[in-house]
Amino acid sequence: MDPPADLTSGQKNALMITERVVSIFSILGIFFVLVTFYFLCSFNKPINRLVFYASFGNLGMNIACLISEDGINAGPLSPLCQFQAFLIQMFLGVDAFWSCCMACNVYLAFFHKYTDRQLRSLDKWYLLGCYGASFVPALTFLFVSTQGRGKIYGPARLWCWIDQSWDFMRIAMLYGIVWIAIVFAFAIYIRAGHVIYKRRDKLKGFLNPLNENPFTTGVVTTEIDVTIRPADQITPPTDENRGRNPFDKTFEGIPGMEEGNGGPDPYTVEIGVGENTRDRKASKPEIFQMRSITREEALKENPNPGAWLYARVAFLFFLSMLIIWIPSSANRVYSLVYPDRINFALNYVSALVLPSQGVLNAIVYVLTSQTACRELVNALRGRGTMPWRHLVGKGRGGFMGMQNRRGRKGSESSIGDRRKSFHMLQSRAGTSEVSVPMVAHTAN
Repeated sequence: MDPPADLTSGQKNALMITERVVSIFSILGIFFVLVTFYFLCSFNKPINRLVFYASFGNLGMNIACLISEDGINAGPLSPLCQFQAFLIQMFLGVDAFWSCCMACNVYLAFFHKYTDRQLRSLDKWYLLGCYGASFVPALTFLFVSTQGRGKIYGPARLWCWIDQSWDFMRIAMLYGIVWIAIVFAFAIYIRAGHVIYKRRDKLKGFLNPLNENPFTTGVVTTEIDVTIRPADQITPPTDENRGRNPFDKTFEGIPGMEEGNGGPDPYTVEIGVGENTRDRKASKPEIFQMRSITREEALKENPNPGAWLYARVAFLFFLSMLIIWIPSSANRVYSLVYPDRINFALNYVSALVLPSQGVLNAIVYVLTSQTACRELVNALRGRGTMPWRHLVGKGRGGFMGMQNRRGRKGSESSIGDRRKSFHMLQSRAGTSEVSVPMVAHTAN
């Protein structure tokens, strides 16, 4: 069956181009989420985990959108049309289901004090529910056909999906289920919002998406200079200069460093702490300066500060889902009320928002990972490094057997590693000193 005759050739092209262009941007956003979450430690945090899982569904939906009207043009019984219809039925509603899972986590964290480990234990059930529940009907519809209506999968104006002769199935098997999930999630957010509203005067800035961590009131950045040089070049401290800078110390007596081969180590290590650099930084734009949520006020209601951050991310994800489903549902209602008419404006908006799931989710992901994104940009520009993750077998520290890989200057470096690093610098130094600049960040 051909597309409705009252869609002109220009309108069809507009729908097709819009679907494909938006899908390309969504796929770029999806790959950014998948790659950074899986390979970079700084992006791998609990509040991003479900966005990562949802991205696989977004990818399947965008593949179907890239096919666009080619599925319809290939014929309703063609493998391409059936494959496209399967992808749409399988992945179109997944974002709404993941939003419902996020809302469940917010409820458990807020009102039952679930920890991240307890929430992580639910992931396998969420994966089974979101993708397994979609897979069963999507696969079943491939084999259902009647003499009166024919196969379930067929042309559906924008692409191949549930055929117009089975139009009621679109409501029963997707839109209705999606809106049940939306209402359920909305009810949870109303209850969580009531908690926030009671403390609205103290929690200003909590919903500001540009305020990545509303618990942090300030960060003191201190420059540290580590100098390694021969010990005979060190001027012993006198009574006059001793204590002028309490942070300037000569480290002696470190186990394994004071004795060399046959005598004392001819090198010494000095660490100098520079002045606070916070005051030297330019002030932030006003939108970043909204008052942050105080940890003390938040912990009066919930002892887990991560629950507050998780609630905000889940709510942003929920808002992005509403952007997608309100216009597309309006188009579906219009089609039911006026089955013989086509509203091009509603169809165009649907073609615009339905493939944009990946873009919107990537935006939420970036808003919750602003510091990690800045670190990534600096690393790509050669101004810093990023902590990568590597496969080390099963362990507690990472996702699916992945553990964080930290450099020798990391907080988890052993004493032996640090000692080895100093001796390597000493061996390279010869008779000249080696200066290693470092930066320390301390929450204020």
